Amino acid sequence: MKDLLFMRMFLLAIFFGAFIPVGAQAIQTAQIWNRIPIDGASKIAEMLSDPTVGLEEKVEGVYRLGELSRDLVNRKDIPASSLYNPILGVMVPQNNVKDHHVLRMAACNALSRFSTIPGGDQVLPSIGRLVQNLDEHEEVRLEAARAVGKFYNSGAAAAEILISALRKELERGPVANNVSVTTAIIQAIGGLREKNAFPVLMSVIKSNFPTGTKREAQKSLENIKW
Repeated sequence: MKDLLFMRMFLLAIFFGAFIPVGAQAIQTAQIWNRIPIDGASKIAEMLSDPTVGLEEKVEGVYRLGELSRDLVNRKDIPASSLYNPILGVMVPQNNVKDHHVLRMAACNALSRFSTIPGGDQVLPSIGRLVQNLDEHEEVRLEAARAVGKFYNSGAAAAEILISALRKELERGPVANNVSVTTAIIQAIGGLREKNAFPVLMSVIKSNFPTGTKREAQKSLENIKW
């Protein structure tokens, strides 16, 4: 019965979306997604793995799984992995899917919601690989850096991921597609306040990166909790 209800809701969203102006359509579909409870997460997971489902619907599904993480506190019978594993599944680049990086960005944002959930730190290595992958889309790396920076409860592990990524950028030096990413990494490190970041942040001050990036490194240095 729940499976049938979910499919009806999803199909109605697609059908009526064709006849509703764009702004109103966004409101209508958002309301439908927001009605899906945590018990419907498995159906969202199925949708995310379906190649016939469009990118926009998958982005909405990923966001909804992230939002549902807040319900885990009252549902001890549901493992966090049942929500975050489907999100992790969309993080592999699909070069044949136009704008697939938008879905990966949404995945990073959704995974950051698990930062305070018991067991949620299991997603850190996967997000970290996106930050450290120099071939990944710049905007995905930006979102991944911000996501890692929200794992305050796993500050040491999160900081190590970001420190490693920052070292790679320092080795490359400033180029067209890494200044914004490097700055985001530095800002995320600052939020974690880990003293292990001191040497690499000092290296930024002495580097050839722009003044704005060095200024953020200075702020992060000042934010370290000694």
